[in-house]
Amino acid sequence: MRNSIAYNNAILRKLILASVIMLLLALTIFRGITVGTDYMSYNSYYYSSSAELKMQYIENGYILLNSLARSLNLFIIIPMLEFAISFFGMFSLAKVSKCNDFSFVSMYILTYTYMQSFNALRQFIAMGFISFGCTFLFRDRKGKTLWFLLFILLACQFHSSSLIMLIIPLFMKFHVTSTKVFISGIVTTILFATGLGIKITQPLIMMNGHYATKYSDSITFLTSSGNKGIIQFLPVIIQFILFYFYLFLNREDKDLFYLKSQKYNLIFTGYLIFLILYSAGGNGVIDRIQMFFFVFCIIANCYFVDKTVIRSVNLKMLYQLLVIGFWVLYCVLRLVLNNAGIVPYILG
Repeated sequence: MRNSIAYNNAILRKLILASVIMLLLALTIFRGITVGTDYMSYNSYYYSSSAELKMQYIENGYILLNSLARSLNLFIIIPMLEFAISFFGMFSLAKVSKCNDFSFVSMYILTYTYMQSFNALRQFIAMGFISFGCTFLFRDRKGKTLWFLLFILLACQFHSSSLIMLIIPLFMKFHVTSTKVFISGIVTTILFATGLGIKITQPLIMMNGHYATKYSDSITFLTSSGNKGIIQFLPVIIQFILFYFYLFLNREDKDLFYLKSQKYNLIFTGYLIFLILYSAGGNGVIDRIQMFFFVFCIIANCYFVDKTVIRSVNLKMLYQLLVIGFWVLYCVLRLVLNNAGIVPYILG
C-alpha cells in the first residue's frame, strides 16, 4: 500500500486515515449493549446515582462523566469520549515515538487492543491519559515531570490502579538488549509453567487495597492463575522470539538513533514488562495491570515493521512478513474464539 498513489498523496493518505478512525469510532459508540463482556454493566451504571456508583467503588472521574451523560440524556457520550481519549492518547505517544500512522492504526486493531476497548471503559480512559502524559517526558520544557504526574493523577480518577504507572520515568533509563529479552523469555516461561509467577505476585495483589476490597467476595479473581494454558501462552513465546531477533539482527547498526534514545528505552522496556506479566498465567488483577502496557506493545511492533534496517533485503522482508502474519493470525483466532465477547456485533 505504501507504494500506491493513495499512500503517496498526502491529502488522500489523511483522508483514508481519518475515515478509518471515524469507522472505529462509529463501531464503538453505536454497538448494542450485548457487545462486549463489560458493556452491559456500564449501561447499568448509567442508570445509577452517584452514591450508588461510589458504593461499587467506581472512581470520581467516571462518576462525573456518567453524570454528564445522564444530564444530557445521552449514554453514547461515554463510549464516544472513551474512544477519543484512549485512542488519541495512545496515538499522541505513537507520533512522538515516530510511528507511522497507518502502522499504528493497523497494530491498534491487530493486537486486539481496539476490541479490548469495548470493555474496561474506565481503564481505557485512564490509559489514554497516561499515554498522553508520557509525551511530556520527551518535551524540552520545564515542569515536564510535573505534567506527567498530573496526567497520572487524572488517570487515577478513572482507574485507581493507574498509580502503578508512576514507574514509567524509570523505563527511560533501562536499555533493552537481545540478551535481556532472551533471559526474560526463559524466566517468564519457567514462571508460567511452574505456577511460580502467580505465587510471587499474589502478595503484591493482596497489598492493593482497592482490589482487595472490591473483590473481597470473589477471592479467586485475586488469587487464581486464570485459564491460560500452553496454547494460550504460545503467542507470548512467539512475541519474545520476534522481539529477540529484532534486536539481534539490528544490533550492529550505528544509524538507528532510536536505539540510543530514551524513547527506545521507554517503549521497549514497557513492552518487555508487558510480556513478563504473562508469567502470572492470566490472573484477573495482573491482566488488568498488563492492559496499561498495551500501548508499548503496539508501538514496539510498529518499530518491528517500519524501523528495521536488516542489510539483507530478503531477510528484512521475511522478518516483516512474520511480524505482520503473526498479528493477523492472532487477531483472527481471537475473533473466532470470541475473546472479549464482541461477536456477534450488533448495532444498538
